[in-house]
Amino acid sequence: MIAQIIFIWYLITGTVVYQHDVEGRQTYALFFPDGKVVDYAYKAEIIEYIETGTFEYDETLEDKVTDADKGE
Repeated sequence: MIAQIIFIWYLITGTVVYQHDVEGRQTYALFFPDGKVVDYAYKAEIIEYIETGTFEYDETLEDKVTDADKGE
C-alpha cells in the first residue's frame, strides 16, 4: 500500500514519467537522484524498486490493476 502511494508521489513530482504502452502494459521512465534514468520500466518493476531499493527489469512481475487505475 505505501509503495503505491510513493509511486503516485513519484508520478506527481516527475520522478516517474509515463512513456507509452508496450504489449498492453504501461511503461515509465524512472529518474534517479544521481542523474541516471531507467526507460521502459513497468509499474510492477518500479514498485519492486520502491520496496527493495534495487531496480531490476523483470517482465514476469504483474502490474496489479485496481479500479482506480482503470478510472472507475
